[in-house]
Amino acid sequence: MFLRFILVIAALLSCGCGRSGDLNDASVKMLLESQPVALEAEQVSLTQTQFDCGVKEELWDPPIQVSQERSSSRLTAAGKALKFEDDVSIGEAGHKQPYVQVRGEFPVKVAEVVGITDGPSADTRLAQTKAGIKIRHSCFPTPLPLLGVKRGKFSEDANPVFQFRGAKEDWRFDRLIH
Repeated sequence: MFLRFILVIAALLSCGCGRSGDLNDASVKMLLESQPVALEAEQVSLTQTQFDCGVKEELWDPPIQVSQERSSSRLTAAGKALKFEDDVSIGEAGHKQPYVQVRGEFPVKVAEVVGITDGPSADTRLAQTKAGIKIRHSCFPTPLPLLGVKRGKFSEDANPVFQFRGAKEDWRFDRLIH
């Protein structure tokens, strides 16, 4: 309770625009970065260097050709222990980078709040962000970018949208929107 109070006060003090208590860029960043966020079957992209490191560190197997344009790398127990959920995909249409599904609680790093809009109900707001998750492993020195959803599919060209629920000074992260 005390931590929540401190976080709300910090958000209010850092707010330079809008009405007092409105959800703003600073409060979105603070709410998402203040504690791990539960993610269910979200996808993150990997750089080629991170992918190659994962093979070397035996987080996943070397890739095998699944089709003419797509390869896949089977997760190992070590990769699953880091909360990677499904095999790594490489070369799939619409993806320039390898990507993998994650499941669990992760620290989030917000690089930018792209926009905040009203949500589907009066007590919700939607924040479109450029954000990534932190994974404690030498292969991932920087946050892995979360993929947003575009036309019903995860896409590198779409930003994740986080839903917040509340009002005035009592905003809290609710869920990711697809």
